[in-house]
Amino acid sequence: MTEPVLPIQTILFQVLFLLVAIALEARVLHRRLRITRKTSVEYATSINLLAAIVGWLGFFILQNLLPQPLKDQIISYIFFDRLLGSQPENFHLVIAATGSFIFFSAFLIKLKGLQLLEAVLQSSPELQPSPTLDKRRRSAWSDRLDQAILRTDPHQATTVLLANAYSHSAILLLLFLRFLQLNIL
Repeated sequence: MTEPVLPIQTILFQVLFLLVAIALEARVLHRRLRITRKTSVEYATSINLLAAIVGWLGFFILQNLLPQPLKDQIISYIFFDRLLGSQPENFHLVIAATGSFIFFSAFLIKLKGLQLLEAVLQSSPELQPSPTLDKRRRSAWSDRLDQAILRTDPHQATTVLLANAYSHSAILLLLFLRFLQLNIL
């Protein structure tokens, strides 16, 4: 009988990374988009949780497609902080490519998530009650969602990119400090 194993250390680091990312990104959103602090924290929390959920779902889907030796390496790293055996020849290239992919994927998820969030939360103008009121609301709703998906405000995209860069830089620093702790101290 197999017993479930919970990677507590990975979960705690994910929570730490989310807290750091939310704090940094909320500050950038507040300053650059000129929204209230409360709104910026809510937006940063929403888009970071969305990015984390999509990222973990993508990881679990991709992990099922990998060959068994690579699965074993990933599981060993997640649970025990070390790879099984020796590192592959192109290990650093794989890590750099994976990091770049994660950065740009998170940026796109956060950008589109923010645009969709704003479209959903945007209040529609009050209309007089009429038989066509439902059709107008649905049409306005559909137009806002289409606009959020298809169009991108360059200032908003730059702000999300900057916020994402700040948070990923801080997370990289935390990972580096963790690496130093595990390997030097």
